[in-house]
Amino acid sequence: MLEDLNRRLKGSGGVYFGEPTVLDFSEWTEEEFQSFDGNLKKVVSLLIKSGVNPVELKVRFNTWENKAEDLGIRFNLLPMGEDTPKEAELPPQPAIESVDAPIAEQASAAAELATDLANKPEERKTMVVDQSVRSGQRIYAQGADLIVMGQVSAGAEVIADGNVHVYGVLRGRALAGAAGDTRARILSTCFEPELVSIAGYYLTFEADYPDGLRSNPTLVYLEQSETSAEVRLKSINIR
Repeated sequence: MLEDLNRRLKGSGGVYFGEPTVLDFSEWTEEEFQSFDGNLKKVVSLLIKSGVNPVELKVRFNTWENKAEDLGIRFNLLPMGEDTPKEAELPPQPAIESVDAPIAEQASAAAELATDLANKPEERKTMVVDQSVRSGQRIYAQGADLIVMGQVSAGAEVIADGNVHVYGVLRGRALAGAAGDTRARILSTCFEPELVSIAGYYLTFEADYPDGLRSNPTLVYLEQSETSAEVRLKSINIR
């Protein structure tokens, strides 16, 4: 498996660079788990060295929970059986004998309630790192926004399922919306990154930056249409 994975990554031409990746072992049996035990760290290390960003381990046995935690990736334990649990059957509802308001008014009120619930923002936690992130360090805010009160050095990586805010120089890699949130944003008060990514879509930088953005406050977001999606950069004034 390791040889096949290494061969595929080397022949990808960097197309997977910066991609948040789920390690899906949900179809494996317990015997396969036991025979593979000890190689998980090698797989994760190989992916990171190839520029791929492993963010989640999906399994049906809790054997590797501690290993996932040690490697800094999310652990997703699926139930045995079907991938998606069946919806519980609701008991029969009593019939409404009479209503005071006209049916049209009730339907309108129900539609408004459904719209309000759909538009209600999800509550999200925030991880705050009150120091700089050194080269080689990797910070992952699982199910949360990430705020770094310092610089992110070249060779460092900050990842969040939500937004990423860097109140300092961003010289490393910043990945927001790692679990697929296309509304996630990256904000840096001093923009000099190696790579930025929103929900798997990314931009890399070597020496050139768009005019007016290098070393300046910058917002990174994902612009989507019906047929495409593209990471955009926007100069902002936060002074």
